[in-house]
Amino acid sequence: MIRFCIILIVTLFVTPISASDELLVIYGSRQQALMAPLLQAYQASRGVAVRYVQDKSDKLLQRLAEEGDASSADLLLTADIGVLEAAREMGLLQAKQSQLLSSLIPAKYRDPQGFWYGLSLRARMLLYVPGRIPRFELRDYADLSSSALKGRVCMRELKHVYNQSLIAALVARWGEKRVRKWLSGVISNLARPPQGGDRDQVRAIAKGECDVAVVNSYYFAMMLDSDNERDREVANRVSRVWPESGVHVNISGGGVTHHSPHPQLAIDFLEFLAGFDSQRLFAELNHEYPAVLGVPVSHTLMRLGAFEADFRPLALIARQREKASIVIHDLSDTD
Repeated sequence: MIRFCIILIVTLFVTPISASDELLVIYGSRQQALMAPLLQAYQASRGVAVRYVQDKSDKLLQRLAEEGDASSADLLLTADIGVLEAAREMGLLQAKQSQLLSSLIPAKYRDPQGFWYGLSLRARMLLYVPGRIPRFELRDYADLSSSALKGRVCMRELKHVYNQSLIAALVARWGEKRVRKWLSGVISNLARPPQGGDRDQVRAIAKGECDVAVVNSYYFAMMLDSDNERDREVANRVSRVWPESGVHVNISGGGVTHHSPHPQLAIDFLEFLAGFDSQRLFAELNHEYPAVLGVPVSHTLMRLGAFEADFRPLALIARQREKASIVIHDLSDTD
């Protein structure tokens, strides 16, 4: 399992293996432990120097906005469609079409104009402890508002980008009126105020604080594969549900920055990340689903079984973020 410390900014230099005046500058929220092998592999393939600047997504967007046309950044790499779409709306990305990326990345996981491309996937799943919840009571996201789950649901903060994206997906699926009613029921069913990260929700189930949780697939997979015996034991006591109406799938991805000094080099790096070997690294290092069809998932993800993903394009879902944010704000005063 990958272990890391959260720090404000990490700048990673990858030394070129051949003389080159080109320097690819990447602003990314992905952790250094995940990116380093990919950056080193790119260097070995292209002989181009890479500078990787790591920070939280919101701070990277702020930095790009403040730097303007003086920015040296070529590429933004981050997690969650909401962040990439926010960068597009702020004018921080430029549209760059790539025939290779368009052929490899399914249309629903990339911007139709080429502002951003998905590179790896994670699925928003439901977890429960068998014996405490009858399986027929938990089949879909809709069931989270059922009166049968009163006081039994755990979630991280509703305003967190993962939940905002899920709720945006449900707005696209059901409409705002139904989502308001659903979210009101979910809030009524919470066993505790929304708190912690996704792995904390799994641990809360094990402690008996709740019986159902909403979690991203790669967090659960990391617990199943953890070096921490307690986390493995907790994860193996929990069963998963893939929502029957279509699983909300989000992306980690990237886009070429608006003022990129080397836009073609940035596209070349995205194309490299869509290659088979890079996709395998995403799968094995972080237990994410490859965005490219035909690339094997990790053995741990194979244990979770197959699911049917929501067919709606993420670009369409992302455009429901404002409505989702308003619904969350209107209904929640606890997080």
